[in-house]
Amino acid sequence: MKVWSRLPSRPPPPLLPPAAAPSASSTPTYLFDSHRLPSDGPLPVLLALLLYVPVGLCLLLVRLFVGLHIFLVSCALPDGAPCRFLVHAMCSVLGPLRVAEGRAAPASWWANHVTPFDHNVLGLLASCSAPMLNGATGFLCWSRFFLEVAGAESRAELLESLKGYCLQGGNPPLLLFPEEETTNGRVGLLRFSSWPFSIMDAVQPLALQVWRPFVAMSVAGASWFTELLWTFFVPFTVYQVKWLPYVYREAEETQEEFALRVQELLALELGVVSTCLTAADKLSLCPPFPINPLAQRSPTFGSSPFTQATAKLARCSPKWNLPAISAAWFQTGDCQY
Repeated sequence: MKVWSRLPSRPPPPLLPPAAAPSASSTPTYLFDSHRLPSDGPLPVLLALLLYVPVGLCLLLVRLFVGLHIFLVSCALPDGAPCRFLVHAMCSVLGPLRVAEGRAAPASWWANHVTPFDHNVLGLLASCSAPMLNGATGFLCWSRFFLEVAGAESRAELLESLKGYCLQGGNPPLLLFPEEETTNGRVGLLRFSSWPFSIMDAVQPLALQVWRPFVAMSVAGASWFTELLWTFFVPFTVYQVKWLPYVYREAEETQEEFALRVQELLALELGVVSTCLTAADKLSLCPPFPINPLAQRSPTFGSSPFTQATAKLARCSPKWNLPAISAAWFQTGDCQY
C-alpha cells in the first residue's frame, strides 16, 4: 500500500543558479558529513589512505608538540608584528594552507562556517576578533583565541557589547559566522541569523572554501578537539578565502531582508544553495556526540515544522532516515514511501 505524506511547503531558495543545484551523488549527504572516512571511495584512494596512516600519526605527534609551542609563544609575546611573523612561520608546520583573494577592509566580516578553526586561519591572514557565542568562557575561550564578550547569555546585552566593540577605534575587525553552525561547504548555506545584521549597517562578506585529502573537513556532532587531531593528521588543509565588496543596508530594509541578501550573495559566490534550514535544524538532525543509545529511541527534535515532520515520517517508515527525508524535502517539498 502506498502512503503519500506531504511535508510542509516552503518557498524555493532564492537566487539558485542552475550550476549550484546539488547533484544526485551529493544530495544524500546534504549539508553535513556524518562519516570521517570515505566508505565508497575508489580503491586507489583507500589504499593511499591506508599507506598514509603511519605518516599521519607521526605528523600528528610532531604537530601537537609544535602547536603547544605556538600557543606558549603567542601567550608570552605581546601582540605585534614580531609575534605575528613568528606565529605565522610556526603555523606553516601545522598543515593549514591559506589562499587569499580580495582586499580585507577594517570593517565587520561576515563569513560562512566550515570548520571549528575558521577564525584561527582568518586571524593569520588578517587581524580580527571572533566572539565566543555558544561555548565555554574563561580559559577555554581565551586559549582558542576567541573574543570573550560581556552578556553572552543575553541577546540584548550581547548586541550592546558587540556594538560597543565596533564603535571603539583601534579594535580589529569583528568576525561573525551568521550560520552559527558548520556545514561541509559543498552543497549549501544554513539560513543566516538576522541578529548580527543589527550591529552595523555595512558589512564585508567573506567567502570561505576548505579542502583536504582523504577525510571530511568536519563531521556533524564531533568535538573541536577531535577536529583538531584530524587536522594535524592529514598532510594539509587548504583554506581559500575571498573578501567581497562591502554590502550596505538599504533604506527601509529589515534585518531579515539584509541577512537574506548577504546569504544569497555568498551562496552565489560559492556556487552553493541558499537554504532555509537553521542551526537548530542541524542540532536536531545531527546531535552532538556521544549519543546515549537508549536516547535514540525517543530523540528530541526542534520545534520547527521541518523537524517535526521529518521526525513523524521517520517513525512511520524505518527505511527512511532523517538525512534522506531532508534531501527529498530539499528537492521537491514532498516525500513518497
